[in-house]
Amino acid sequence: MTTMKASKHEMLKAQWQKMIKDQSESGLSIREWCRENDISHGKFYYWQRVIREEALIKAGTLAVTGQTQFVEVKQSIAEIKPNNQGTCAILRSNGNKIEILNGAIQIL
Repeated sequence: MTTMKASKHEMLKAQWQKMIKDQSESGLSIREWCRENDISHGKFYYWQRVIREEALIKAGTLAVTGQTQFVEVKQSIAEIKPNNQGTCAILRSNGNKIEILNGAIQIL
């Protein structure tokens, strides 16, 4: 992909990531949300697939190359766990504990 084409792709991908997030938070079905926002549901599904595939490729590349990515974890005094989320995994190291809840999502 040429640099200009790659830049345009990244710009469009960012716009679609926001729209996909908006649809998800709207409570509407994809078709209803697309109809209300005058967007082709075919385009919506296309970009949803592109974004997922690129995320999977990136995750696979990181796994194969052994690259590490970091995320800041802020310690909280009060533990808040919504009733609808069970624990998916618990990581323990050097007396620290990180609890990962079901329903955790990646924001691309």
